Order: sequence, then C-alpha cells, then structure tokens
Amino acid sequence: MNPSEIKKSSKVAAVDFIPAWGDLTGNIRRLVEATEKVAEQGVNYAVFPETAVSGYLFSDSTELAPYLDTIPGKTTAAILPILARTGMYMSVGIAERDSESGLAYNSAVLMGPEGIIGKYRKIGLNSQDQKVFAPGNTGVKTFETLIGRIALLICYDDTYWQYVRLAALEGAQIIGWHSVSDRMMPNATPAEMLGDHSTVAHVQHMSALNGIWVICATRSGIETNPITKGQLYYNGGSSVWAPSGHKVAQSPVLSPLELEPGLNGIYSATIDLDEADKQRNALLAKRRPDLYFPTLAFHRSPTDINATTTIAQTTLIAAQWEKSISALDAIKVGKNELLVLPELSALPYTNDPNVLLTHAEKQGGIFEQTLGKAASTGQGYIVGSYPEIDVDKLYHTVVLAGPAGEILARYRVTHLNERDSGWASAGNAVSVTVTPIGRIALAAAHELEVPELAGLYSTLRADIIAAPAGLPSDLKVEIESHLFSVENPPTGRADFIPYAIATLNQLWVVCGGRSERDSTSAAIYGPEPVVLTPTLTAQKGEPEVRLQTQVPAPFTWINQERLISGQQAIWFAPLTN
Repeated sequence: MNPSEIKKSSKVAAVDFIPAWGDLTGNIRRLVEATEKVAEQGVNYAVFPETAVSGYLFSDSTELAPYLDTIPGKTTAAILPILARTGMYMSVGIAERDSESGLAYNSAVLMGPEGIIGKYRKIGLNSQDQKVFAPGNTGVKTFETLIGRIALLICYDDTYWQYVRLAALEGAQIIGWHSVSDRMMPNATPAEMLGDHSTVAHVQHMSALNGIWVICATRSGIETNPITKGQLYYNGGSSVWAPSGHKVAQSPVLSPLELEPGLNGIYSATIDLDEADKQRNALLAKRRPDLYFPTLAFHRSPTDINATTTIAQTTLIAAQWEKSISALDAIKVGKNELLVLPELSALPYTNDPNVLLTHAEKQGGIFEQTLGKAASTGQGYIVGSYPEIDVDKLYHTVVLAGPAGEILARYRVTHLNERDSGWASAGNAVSVTVTPIGRIALAAAHELEVPELAGLYSTLRADIIAAPAGLPSDLKVEIESHLFSVENPPTGRADFIPYAIATLNQLWVVCGGRSERDSTSAAIYGPEPVVLTPTLTAQKGEPEVRLQTQVPAPFTWINQERLISGQQAIWFAPLTN
C-alpha cells in the first residue's frame, strides 16, 4: 500500500447496535440498515459490538449453533456492497462457525471498500464465552488500510494488557474493540452481584498505555434468553479514546432498559494518525525487553508455587507530603503495616539533577538508616527512594525496610523518566520480597506506564506493588462514574496509570506521593475498583491515606490466579523481543 494514499485524518464511530436474540436473518437486515445510516454521517471507520448478528446470552453450543455465520458469509455478503459504494470501513462482531472444523469462535471481521480485510478470533474468553466458543487461534494482527493500521479486539480481551500491547508492537494506530459489556440484573442475589463488573469500565488503559486510538463499541438494553429465561443487561458506554488516554466521545451509561433491536446510537470523533504514531513510539521506546525475557512468555498455572497461600491482615498507608517539603523525620509505622513514602523521600520535590547529585548516598547511609530505625520502632514495613551512588554510577533506588530494622530489598529503577535519565543509570533487575504481609514488589510510580514491568510482577505473583510517586499526573481516571458500584468512584480524582496497573494485574498498588493544589499522587489502588475495592486518594491537607485490608486482595469475579491462568502466553513471545 502506497503510504501517500493513507488518509491521515478520519471520522470514526463507536456504534451502539442491539441485536435480537437468535434472529440471524433479522439482525443482518438491521445491521444493513444501521450501516447505511452510519455511512450517511460521513464516517470513515465504524465499529459495531460483539456478536452483533446472533445475540450473546446462550447457555450451550447447541443453543447457539443455528445462529452462527461464516466469514465470508451471510453478514459480509450483505454489508460489503454498502462499503464498496460508500468507501467506509467497518468491523463487527460475529459468532463464527469455522467452515472446516465446525468450531464456533467469538470473532470480529474488518471490511472495507476493497472487501474483507481480515478477522480476529477472541483470545480472552470469559466464563460465558467458554460455554459456547473455542479459544481464538488467529493471534493479534494489525491490518493495513487506507485509513491507517487497524487491530481488532473483543470485550474481555481488555482484561489483559498483553493483547493491545501486541497490536502496538505491530504498529497499530487504531484499535476496534467490540463488546457486550454486561451487568447483573438488579434482582440478582448478593452472591451474583459480586460478579457485577463492567468490561467497558477498563478500556481507558488500551489507549493510555499504548498511544493508540481506541474505538469501543458496546450495546445497551436487557437481553433475555427465551429458553432459559436468563437475563443480562448491557450498560452502554460506547466510547472513543485518544492516544493520550483521554476520552473524546461516549454514549450514555444506562440502567436496565427494554430497548428495540437495531441502531441505538452513533458516537463519533475525528482522529489523527500522526498523533497515534508519536504517542505510541514514545511509549514503546521506554520498554526494556531484556528484563522481560523469558518470564513474560511463560505460562503460569493455578497451582503456581510462587503464589501467596496464607491470607494476612495488614494496613496499607500512602504518605502525602506537600511538594515543597520532606517529612522524613516524622515517619511512623505500626506493626504489620506497610507505609510507602513519596519518591526521593529525603528531599522536597525537585527536577534539578544537581540537587540530586549533591544528596546521593551509598547503600547503608543515613537515608536507609532512617527508614530502618522507623520500621524497627513500629515493627512495620517502610518503602521510600533516594539517589544512590555506587562507585561511578548513580541510581534512583527504592528500598524496603523491615521490622527488624534491616533493609529487606533494594530496587534500582529500571525504566527511567525524563528527569531520572538526566542523572541516573537504569537498574537491571526487578524485586519481589516475601514477607508475612505478602509478596512486596518495588517500583517508582512513573515507570508503571510501561505495563510490562507490572505484568512481570504479576507473573512473579506479587501481592503489592509499593511505588513511591512524584507529582500528581495530568491523566486521571476518566471512566464514567456510573459504571462503578463502589462508593466514591475514582473518576476525575485518581491518577490513572497506577489505577490501571492494580486492576490489570490483580494486586494492590500503594503510592506515597505529593500534593499540588487540589490534586495528589498519594493513593491506594485496589484490584477490583468497579465492584469491591475502592480507590482511596489522600484528602487535602491530610498526611496520609490508609486502608485496613487483606493480602492477597479480596476478589469478586476475578483474582490474580484466575487472571494468570486465563492468559494465553503462547501469543506473548513478541513482548520479550
């Protein structure tokens, strides 16, 4: 394809489309009507939901079988003439029957004026998918089109950071994400309500961590299986996300409603491919594949002997200091508590390499002694960071002090930001320490924007990432607040990157941090923030935020064991290259 022919700016749309359960012929007709209406709005690329011509809530493969389609098949035959006439590109979710094996796949197909461009079969299958679909076998591929490089993903795939990362490594500029983001009905039992997650509540990470335009199509309304009488409702929230991680368009988030099948809304935005290339390349340049090899390519089973098996009660504490101070002399911790301080903890916040050079210490110096003494006095654990000098090199080093007063672990920051790269060398090893309150990993908060690091820690079965933070981030949680069941949802107030890392890796992330004006980077992030574990940010003027909880974290519909055993590491080799 000639690069000069590629359209740099395009109008994209996330389409809320509602299929009728088990009406393949009628749904194809409705899809044709919807496609015509979307094309009339000058859309260059439209994304339609998952299983858009069959419906989703089937109890077994026999029940679904009459409503499967092939690719190519009836759906593509009906849609392609419209795309040839209008020049629009489109991807849509289809319950696909493989014409050779007969197996059913939860698939999405990408089409354009030139015909069928490619398809993707869902890899990240949830418990409902596993009743009726085989695991996807296409891998994650990026397709060249005249409006940019497009990759396809489906719904629960966004539970895993790896799949969109694989697309980014192939140079994707656009992700078409097809979903039926379901919720439990209000009359569900208390036990059933613990599964009341919403997949579309996770999509911000796909753009923010990878620098890609993400078009997220999901459906609204109640779906009833007429045979089993089972019901789910779909909460809406179709959206478009910029490579910066910011939201640029979104459909309303709805309570359970009976809605007519067919087109329910078109949510559009204009995208710029150059913005994606610039942001994606900058983020990928921070990767350290030498650190990830070969661990990220290993499969971990539910019987992983590295995992914590004993539940411990602890208190997590994130210290909050003003930008202009260090409160190191006043730190206190109690028995079995974990206190995380702001980064470069002995100093007021600074970007000045000369100041950091002046205060550099050797291991065992005053800074480590101070942390050790405070940890010993309170019989707890303290994490902070400092500029470390070792012969002729400087490192940004995070340390963990334990209740006996010793330094249990040191971690030299492996992914440097712009400030650190001005004075520090990068470390070459990660750190996970077994303690009575769980497996504690160390990081600097800023490097969590490289998801491979936390993914490595999750694979090594860390229960907590203690990550000293600097100033608050401009990128906050922008996920619609109505998608959260917990009180005080984090929308607009919590830094997004550590929030995403906690849920993507099913562990606690604790960030001591700085306050600046009305914002803070001091927070405690739980692994299931939609249903069970609220995100806690330090209140203005308070010295800390704390939470009494258990380690490993309590869980609802997923935990770290389920997360890791559900990964398909057979596709992950490119992450280590």
